[in-house]
Amino acid sequence: MNAFNSFRNLFFITLLAISPHTFADKIIMHTVMDAQRNMPMYQMPLPSDWKIVTPSTIEDPSIIGPNETKVYYRNGGSYVFSNDPYMQQVYAQSGQQMRPPINAQLIIEQDLEPQLNKHGLKLTRSYPLPEIAQRSQTYSSKLYKSVPSQEYFDAAGSEWSDGKGNTILVIVDQIINDGQGSVFWYYSLKVLEAPNKHFEKAKNAFIYGIVNTQDNPQQIQAYNLSEQQKSNQSWSQHNARMKQNQQNFERQQAIHKSTSDAINRSINSTYENQNAASDRIQDKQINVIRDESTVTNPHDGEQYQVDAGADQYWINSDGEYIPSNDPNYNPNLDPNNNREWQQVGPEY
Repeated sequence: MNAFNSFRNLFFITLLAISPHTFADKIIMHTVMDAQRNMPMYQMPLPSDWKIVTPSTIEDPSIIGPNETKVYYRNGGSYVFSNDPYMQQVYAQSGQQMRPPINAQLIIEQDLEPQLNKHGLKLTRSYPLPEIAQRSQTYSSKLYKSVPSQEYFDAAGSEWSDGKGNTILVIVDQIINDGQGSVFWYYSLKVLEAPNKHFEKAKNAFIYGIVNTQDNPQQIQAYNLSEQQKSNQSWSQHNARMKQNQQNFERQQAIHKSTSDAINRSINSTYENQNAASDRIQDKQINVIRDESTVTNPHDGEQYQVDAGADQYWINSDGEYIPSNDPNYNPNLDPNNNREWQQVGPEY
């Protein structure tokens, strides 16, 4: 079962008709903590003999059940698309490729199947999971967004055989964010693997747990307040420093960052919060999801998170920064500038 370690599967039965006793004698609420705020984030109803664990590496499971049942949370893909020629040029110059959104079923066919076939996994069936999409939409609707936009959600399950007596469930959980002239879309993967004879029972328990997860209102309130404060500060800095032609791009990046943060905390909440003390490799993957880069301020030696997409960043002693893709740009040469700026590059 280690041959996979990046994806896994599921089959949907109308969940409202499933009783918890269909798959276990006793279901209990398992609490998942928000490590950053040291408070419960949500409770997930799962069998009492399942355990939510903290992975020691990114390849380790986040949930362990009996009979070699394991659950993994994996990043899928994050993409942007726009018909705006200016935006297309900006992304091309930054080395990023645009991709029109596709639905969850096509993600299974176009993205997952070629990759999993290389690992010796064979697709046996796939199907829509509207209740999981609804769960993601309900959670996302509670989260603060810095810029209004239209959100669309989709989810699908796929089941795979590894040819060694195990079945793997891969759930594609997708969000499409349409606003300000661009479409940002993202999907994550929830993966369950179990021996064939235990798969159906484990699968039903896992789907039931996802759909019936209970959020902590106090944690959501704390998160929203923090995001609103960061958004207000970010917009104040941008409005003070950026030229008009750059502001359009920064607005798109702000939408992407807000959406990615919300998705990362909702769909990938278990993975992110249980890896608060993870190493540089995990930080790099989180940067990809959030569309951020990490730079070190030469004035104080502190590391800062900045919006990704620039080849260079100019930072002053207050931690304010100016992104630029122009190798000839230097804010210190501006006669109206009264600050000292130092150039740094993204570390990861």
